[in-house]
Amino acid sequence: MTGFLIELIILVLGFGAAILLFWRIPRLPDGRKAENQRISIIIPARNEALTLPLLLGDLARQNLIPFETIVVNDASEDETAAIARSFDAMVLDLRDKPEGWVGKSWACQQGAQAAKGDVLLFLDADVRLGPDGLSRLAAAYAAHGALSVQPYHNTQKIYEQGSLIFNLVQIAANGSALPRPVDLGLYGPVVAISRADYFAAGGHESVKSAVVEDLALAACLRRANIPFRIFVGDGEVSFRMYPAGFRSLWQGFTKNMATGAAKTPAGLFLLVVLFLASLTSAPLHLILSLARGEPLALLYGALYAFWVLALFLVGRRIGRYRPLAVLFYPLPLLVFFGVFLHSGLLRLFHGKVMWKGRAIPLER
Repeated sequence: MTGFLIELIILVLGFGAAILLFWRIPRLPDGRKAENQRISIIIPARNEALTLPLLLGDLARQNLIPFETIVVNDASEDETAAIARSFDAMVLDLRDKPEGWVGKSWACQQGAQAAKGDVLLFLDADVRLGPDGLSRLAAAYAAHGALSVQPYHNTQKIYEQGSLIFNLVQIAANGSALPRPVDLGLYGPVVAISRADYFAAGGHESVKSAVVEDLALAACLRRANIPFRIFVGDGEVSFRMYPAGFRSLWQGFTKNMATGAAKTPAGLFLLVVLFLASLTSAPLHLILSLARGEPLALLYGALYAFWVLALFLVGRRIGRYRPLAVLFYPLPLLVFFGVFLHSGLLRLFHGKVMWKGRAIPLER
C-alpha cells in the first residue's frame, strides 16, 4: 500500500507540475508592420542546400521587405553558397574557423559585424516564414524589444514524432510558460535584437565556446541588463528539424540535452523531473497492473488516458504531432531518455558528438 501511495503522489505532483510548466504558452502576437525598422536578416548556414532555398523563397514573398539578407556560408561542402547567390542574398564565405569557436557562433558573429541594419534577426536555415512572418516578428520586436521564438515544429516523417517530449521539455525548462514567466534562455532558430544591444552584450563572441549558445547568450543579455521576451511560433514562424533522418535527430538533441539540463535552476528542474516521472509512471504501472491482473489497471488506464489528452492539447500548440504518436507517447519518451543518457555519458567522459560534419565536444 505504501508503494501505491508513493506512485499516486508522483502522478498527482506530475500533473500539477505540468499545469505550472505549460500554464500559458506565449504565442507570437499578431501585429502590424513596423515599416521604419531596418532589419538585417542573418542566416548562419553549413551544408544547408536542401533547407536554404525554402527560407530564401519565403523571404522573397514577405509582406515586409527586409533591409538586407546575409547568408553566412560556414565552410559548406555542398551548394549552399551558390543557392544563396541565386536568390541575390549577400554571401559571406567563411573558412578556417578560429580555435575555440564552437557551433554556429562564429558565423553569427561575422554576419552581425557585416550587417548594416538597426535590428539583427538571426534565422536558422530550416526556419520557414509565412507571408506575414517577418511583419509579426518586426511588430513583436517594436512592442517588446529583444525577442526569441521557438518555431512551430512542422513534422512530416514518422521518426520526427520522436521530438515530441524534447520540444515540451525545452519549453518547460525555459520557464517561458509558467504563470510568472522567467525566460531563462533564447531559442537559437529565431533571435531578434538591436545591433547596439547585441554588441553591448558581447555578441556571439562572448559565447564562442558554448555548445548551447542560445542559453549562454541569454545569460550575457541578463548580465548587460538587456531584457528579452520569449514566444512560440505557429504556421507563420515554423521549422522542420532534422529532415535528414533519425540519426540527425539523435545527434542534434544529444548536442544540447545534458548541457541544458545542467544549466536549469533547481526549482524548475524539479518541476520538469516530476512531469517526466509522472509521464513515465502511468504507462509503466498500467502495463504491470495488466500483467498481474490487478484491478488497479483501471485507475492507471484512466491516468494514462489523462496524459494522452494533456499531451494532445499541449502538443498541438507547439508542433504537428500525429494522434498515434501521442497515444503511444511512451515511444517518444523512450527516445528522450535514450538521448538524455547518451548526452550525459558523453558530457561526463569528455565525448564528442558529430554535427554537420564536425566533431563537437560537449560542455562539462
